Amino acid sequence: MSHGKNGGKGKHPGKLGSKPRADKKTKAPLDFDFSHVPKRNAVRREETTPAARPNQRLGEFVIDRLSHDGRGVTQWQGKTLFVADALAGERVTARFISEHGRYAEAVVDEVIEPSSQRQIPPCPHYRLCGGCQLQHMPDARQIQLKQDALLEQMQRWGGLTPRHILPSIHPLSTGYRSRARLGVWYEKDGSVTLGFRQRQSKQLTQIDACLVLAPSLNRLLAPLQQWLRDLQSTAAVTHLELIEASAGAGVIVRHTKRLAADDKQRLRQLADAQQCQVWLQGDKGAALSTIEGEVCDPRLNYDLPEFSLTLGFHPQDFIQVNPAVNRQMVSQALNLLNLAGTERVLDLFCGIGNFTLPLAQRSAEVIGIEAVDAMVARGRENATRNGLQNVTFMAADLSKLSVNQLHQRCGKIDAILLDPPRDGAREIVSSIGQLAAKRIVYVSCNPATLARDAKLLAASGYQLDSLGVLDMFPHTAHVESMALFVRP
Repeated sequence: MSHGKNGGKGKHPGKLGSKPRADKKTKAPLDFDFSHVPKRNAVRREETTPAARPNQRLGEFVIDRLSHDGRGVTQWQGKTLFVADALAGERVTARFISEHGRYAEAVVDEVIEPSSQRQIPPCPHYRLCGGCQLQHMPDARQIQLKQDALLEQMQRWGGLTPRHILPSIHPLSTGYRSRARLGVWYEKDGSVTLGFRQRQSKQLTQIDACLVLAPSLNRLLAPLQQWLRDLQSTAAVTHLELIEASAGAGVIVRHTKRLAADDKQRLRQLADAQQCQVWLQGDKGAALSTIEGEVCDPRLNYDLPEFSLTLGFHPQDFIQVNPAVNRQMVSQALNLLNLAGTERVLDLFCGIGNFTLPLAQRSAEVIGIEAVDAMVARGRENATRNGLQNVTFMAADLSKLSVNQLHQRCGKIDAILLDPPRDGAREIVSSIGQLAAKRIVYVSCNPATLARDAKLLAASGYQLDSLGVLDMFPHTAHVESMALFVRP
C-alpha cells in the first residue's frame, strides 16, 4: 500500500476501497496567522532572488541522502530541496515544482553522474504517471529504504527501538494490485484518455498497461477504452473502478449523464466477452445499479486459503489491494500473537473481518469493533458463511469509546489486534493499557502515527518487541508495517 484511507458513516463510505474512519464533527478553531502581512509603515525588503517558476531549471545538485519517501535531499537557496527520481550521491539537474516555508520541491531533469543503484524504470509511463515513485531503484533498495524509514521514525518520534526486526513481506513487485480507479478525459478532437493522474497535476496519463495492476484488470483496459471512444452519450463517464476478486473481475462505471441504450448494450456485450461483472453509479455516493438500472447490493469474494476462509465484500468496501501480502500479513499477525486457543481477543478497526475470522480459528472468542455499520454487517455475514460462532462484531466509534465502555462491552481481554487508518489510534491507545492485554499487534499504514502511538503504549508499560515492513505497495513510497508490543 497506497497506498489514502478515508471513510465515514453511511452504507458505502469514502472512496473506492478506502479504509473507513469515524466522522469527525468537531471543527478546529479558526487560527489566523498575520505574521506574513507587512505592517503599514514597515520598510519594504528588497527581493534578493526572484521566485522560481514551475518547471524552471534550477541548476546542478549533488544529492546528499534520501528522504523517508524516497526523494533525494539537497540544498537550494538556504532551503532543503526534495528532488523526485534522484538517488543518494548522484549529480543531477532539477526542475522546480513548488516552494514552501522551509523547503522546496523539484524533479530530476537530467542525471549527470548516476548512482550504481539506479535502474531503468520498467514501466514506460513512469516519468509522467503519478501512481509510482520508486521504479528508478531496484526492489531490494526500495525495501531497505522503507525499513530504514520505519526504524528511524520509530526512534525519532516514539523514542523506541525494537528488540527484533521482522523480515519484510514482499512477495511480488508487479501485477499485484487488485483494484484501481482510473479517470476519463475527453479531448475536443473526440479522443478519450483513460488513465491515472500525472505527477503534480490533475491531467491524466493514458495507460494502456499498468506494471503493478493485476493481469485480469490489465486485460480490461483496451476493451473499456474502445467502449469509451464509441459512447453515444457524450462525455458521460468520469471514472472507471476495477476490482479483482476470486471469481473474476468487477467494474464500476461512474457516470454523470444518462447512458444511451446503445452504450448499455455494448457494455453488456463487453461484460459477457470479458467475463466480468459491471455496475453503474450515477450521483457520487449513490448506490450501485445493474446495467439495466436496478439498484443492487452486490458481493465479490477473496480467499484466505491458509485458513480455508472466503470473505465477501461490497465492491466499494475497503480491502487490502495486494492479496499476496495480505495473506502473509494475516499469518504473521497470528504468529506474533502466539495464541493457545483459550484467549479472548479484541480486533479493533476490524472492517469485514480480514483478521477477525482467522483469529476466531485460533482463540476461544474474538470481538471485532468497526465504526461503519455496513462493514459490521459484512463481518457478520462472513462469520456465518464460514461457520464461525465464536465471533462478535460491534459497531462503535473507537475515537469516542472510553476504555471503561470498552471493558463493559468486552470484559477480560488477553490479546489485541488493531489496524487503524492513517491518522492512527491515539484516543484508544492512550488508555488501552487498562485492559491489561499481554500482547498487542499493531498494523499501520503510517510510520509517523505508529511511532506516536507506540510511545503511548510504552508509557502504559508495553515494550516494542518486533517491528517490520509489509510492502503492500511496491514501487511507491507508501509504507505499511506491523509491530508487536508485549507487557512483561
